[in-house]
Amino acid sequence: MIEVFVRSSSVYVDVETYREMSSHPFCAPELSSGLHKNLESKFKGRVLSPEDHTVLEQLEKLVEKYDDEVKVYDVSSMVDKIRAMRRGIRKTPTVIIKGKKYQGLEEIQQQIL
Repeated sequence: MIEVFVRSSSVYVDVETYREMSSHPFCAPELSSGLHKNLESKFKGRVLSPEDHTVLEQLEKLVEKYDDEVKVYDVSSMVDKIRAMRRGIRKTPTVIIKGKKYQGLEEIQQQIL
């Protein structure tokens, strides 16, 4: 099993927000597929940081390769934040693959690729 800890944030409505949300899976569903498609209801219109979004995209390829289950936790919610704290996770994105923890985009990309 692969566990992913990301942080979403709500956005204010202004011109920059519309630009940022144009590639968000909830606002532009035609751009999303696979793993992102299943997470639309979890994030409910909230946006991810570029690092978190990149990790989810790359994990989609890993899931297809190994046919493994992925659980995504949003540390913006209290339940998932407590779950992350119990595991010693203080930084997002963080991925746990087969019990081994990888934090930060660079470290995760090294393990995925």
